[in-house]
Amino acid sequence: MPKELYPSSFLCACGYQADFYESTVREMQKASISRQQRLGADDDEHVIVFERGEFTAMWCPKAGKEVPADGDA
Repeated sequence: MPKELYPSSFLCACGYQADFYESTVREMQKASISRQQRLGADDDEHVIVFERGEFTAMWCPKAGKEVPADGDA
């Protein structure tokens, strides 16, 4: 399961870590309150999914699907 590494990084189940500026993550969380938002990682393959103001899933190219986030994140 992917995990959020506070304050602005995300760890995929495959081991890939995506790092962002804190302000970018805050903006995505805020924008996702009204509709789902997707944030592409710097490898141009992984995608972080935000819904209702929270990190909910990560698209993993190795798994070939969207993997739900760890509930403890």
